[in-house]
Amino acid sequence: MSVVEDIKVRVDIVDLVSEYVALEKSGANFRSKCPFHNERTPSFFVFPSRQTWRCFGACATGGDLFSFLMKHQNFDFSQALTFLSKKVGIEMPSKKNKQNNEDIFKINEESISFYSKVLMSDRGKTSRNYLLNRGISTDTMADFRLGFSLSDGMSLKTYLESLGFKEEQMILGGMVTQSKDGPLKDLFRGRVMVPIFDPDGRAVGFGGRVLDDFVKPKYMNTRRGLVFDKGKILFGFHLAKDHIKEKGAVIVEGYMDAIVAHQAGFRNVVASMGTALTVHQVSLLNGITTDVILALDPDEAGQEATLRSLESSWRILQRNTVNQMPTSTTYRRSSAPNIRVASLPYGKDPDKIILENPNAWEDILSDSVPVLDFLFTALSSKLDLSTAHGKAQVAAPLLRLVSSIPEPFEQDRQFRRVSELLEVSEDTLKASMEGYKRPAERRMNFRRKEMVIEATFDRLERDPLEEYCLVLLIQNPKLDQFASNLRSEHFERMDNREAYGIWVNNSNETTLNGETNDHFAYLMTKVLPIMSMKEKEQALGGSLLRLEERRLRRIKEEEALRLDSMTYDQIIEHENEILKVNGEIKTLFRARSNS
Repeated sequence: MSVVEDIKVRVDIVDLVSEYVALEKSGANFRSKCPFHNERTPSFFVFPSRQTWRCFGACATGGDLFSFLMKHQNFDFSQALTFLSKKVGIEMPSKKNKQNNEDIFKINEESISFYSKVLMSDRGKTSRNYLLNRGISTDTMADFRLGFSLSDGMSLKTYLESLGFKEEQMILGGMVTQSKDGPLKDLFRGRVMVPIFDPDGRAVGFGGRVLDDFVKPKYMNTRRGLVFDKGKILFGFHLAKDHIKEKGAVIVEGYMDAIVAHQAGFRNVVASMGTALTVHQVSLLNGITTDVILALDPDEAGQEATLRSLESSWRILQRNTVNQMPTSTTYRRSSAPNIRVASLPYGKDPDKIILENPNAWEDILSDSVPVLDFLFTALSSKLDLSTAHGKAQVAAPLLRLVSSIPEPFEQDRQFRRVSELLEVSEDTLKASMEGYKRPAERRMNFRRKEMVIEATFDRLERDPLEEYCLVLLIQNPKLDQFASNLRSEHFERMDNREAYGIWVNNSNETTLNGETNDHFAYLMTKVLPIMSMKEKEQALGGSLLRLEERRLRRIKEEEALRLDSMTYDQIIEHENEILKVNGEIKTLFRARSNS
């Protein structure tokens, strides 16, 4: 992973921009008045799902976190790169480091060749039989470039020296280590060797497995260094990424599990190489798929790793949640994250299950459950849900996941599920949600502007504004003339929209003669404060302005969701439409200021 890519993984654009601009939530995105020109209506948007920003006003510019910093701070790219690398503690690569990295790649490739030859030689017969007994064929050994390290501790070092590599290069690459008696020796001795590759297929390190389970440690990895960090790598990803694009990802724990899965034809499987998934590992999947199944080991450690993995994977994969059909105005959540957990039989790792019965493995994946269901079951089995304390402990991780969902309608759907699972009122959970908002949102203690978008679950069960407007019109036929611009889309609640339709059908009558319903009857009889006709006109006018404001607000909300999935050309195509709505908003604000 390059320094630029590493920075983009570690730095969230919302957090960065909010250090310089007062952002406010707008649907799945954030917005503000543009910091690069003067304007009254906010036209500057930040899109978390794409980690980009854009101004739809006079600037008509946009980009990523680097371009924002360059424009806002008058940096060139090098200055922006240096600034952000210091911010997150990443060491900038020097020419010397680049050369060292190339040396390590070469050493690793030569080590793979050496280990592979040993495995297929007479000296590797025992390790070869070990792999065959584990169900790994010779073809698979070759495909994954498996090998064997001899126990003498000097074979690889001697081989690399014969190729001209120096001791300091081998030390830097992590292939040799200082022994107790002084001389340098091979790090890996008497182990089956599994090469580990980065997403580009470059050899960055090794995993070594002993033949005798009584020898500790059972598994050993290359030490963390210039090119190897197991927290940034998914084993097998370079082979699986094309298959993941088609079928989604299945994540197992060990590289043997992944190797056996690929051998059996399950080529979308990768391994986390240890415990919980890291942000870097999940980020490799982001943009490729949002369909992920976690199938970690069923023992206690594996279950705990699963629990720790869920939050990082969920948060990262929340990007790209809304998709627009290119030729339609219909929007769908086709890319909403679908993270599931597969329950493995206790005492059986994935490789054993696959070798015994590949169909059983397919059934296990098919029976995987949604992340919230798994968490609820796993946590509730350990905690007492009959007490408030127990419910609070279960609610905490569930609400952390739900609060990270950028798309408000999906967030609302999952929020209601948590409410049902815990049998806790939505009001109680809503109060708890405030504690789980992202840092950028918690820093937004400034007053909400009039165009801010409310989450769906924040809306009242009844809509006083809609009802007030309808009551004025239904009970005062003389006000009809002031409501010529009122339309059904001004009403969000279906019962109010239906009541509006009944009123329209009877608006030319001096008395109500058409069809009614219970809600309409309720509006007809609702008591309002005593007002003069002039006061009623003013009240209606104010209500109509507020309903128009909300209608435009919803348009802007949908617009913000659309922008997440649009290409640059699509954005340009819709720019006039966006500016038109902004113009309507300006007109509305002028009308309000004059009223």
